[in-house]
Amino acid sequence: MDVDIVDMDHAAIHVTDLDEALTFYHDLLGMEIRDRRRYNEGEVPYVAVVAGGRHIHLVPADESPSNSADGSRPAATARSSDGQPDGTPDEAPFHGDHLCLLVRSDDIDSKAHLESLLTAVEEAGYTVEPDEPKKRYGAYGRDWAAYVRDPDGRRVELKIH
Repeated sequence: MDVDIVDMDHAAIHVTDLDEALTFYHDLLGMEIRDRRRYNEGEVPYVAVVAGGRHIHLVPADESPSNSADGSRPAATARSSDGQPDGTPDEAPFHGDHLCLLVRSDDIDSKAHLESLLTAVEEAGYTVEPDEPKKRYGAYGRDWAAYVRDPDGRRVELKIH
């Protein structure tokens, strides 16, 4: 299947203090705020700021960036017995961080076509997270998307555009 990655939809980052993050990104840097009402109503787990049409989702973290006595951060994914990422999140506080890539192809314009791409991802030996795909919001609205893991175990959201 020939797929063309056409753009980046959004990045999601965890913040330890949402108000402080909004002070920095909005008040200091002048980035427009989006999705505050939907966040306050519990519809989405983030408040977005806009950078050139792309969104940065500011996701409040329940704990600080470090959760160990020596200040180190745990690995982002669990490892299998051979040391390779097994695609499952571990107890790291920032396991929701991800990149979202917009996908477009003559073959991909529906949930069924995205499911075909996910099958190809799995057949190539990469992990597709359980219960995918789902409709999700992003910079261009709500559409079918799925989380997969890259070779290092990082979350990558593939979203139809």
